[in-house]
Amino acid sequence: MDKLREALVVACSEMEKKARSMNMQGVAVASILAKNTEVDWIGEMKVVDTPYNTDSDKGWNLVAIAWSKAGEVIASGANSGDPERKCLMGELNFVGGAYDEDDLYKYAFAFSGGLSEDDLLVAQYGISCMKSLLQK
Repeated sequence: MDKLREALVVACSEMEKKARSMNMQGVAVASILAKNTEVDWIGEMKVVDTPYNTDSDKGWNLVAIAWSKAGEVIASGANSGDPERKCLMGELNFVGGAYDEDDLYKYAFAFSGGLSEDDLLVAQYGISCMKSLLQK
């Protein structure tokens, strides 16, 4: 496994730990894109106890929501859920996807399963972990 993929797996595990420490269940997504391309995007996903929630009449597909957040983040270059941004078809506009970049990469991390603000905290924590792992 290459260094980036290994770091994504570890970052997802760290997001899982963070979510558990906050008593959250759901889905963590960690993805990265080389800064000079729009197509070389790799990602990992980690289910934290449940990939979906059927407790309500409507139910929630947490896998679909988490990846939608990550997709919105990478398309917009900003955190997901901005009410001022016009959504592209397929985007759900939920808060909880975090964006960051450095000289080499664009980071699109997301969590789905908790309150929107808590999802965003877990996603931002994942990016912080990923950056630390890549500096080693």
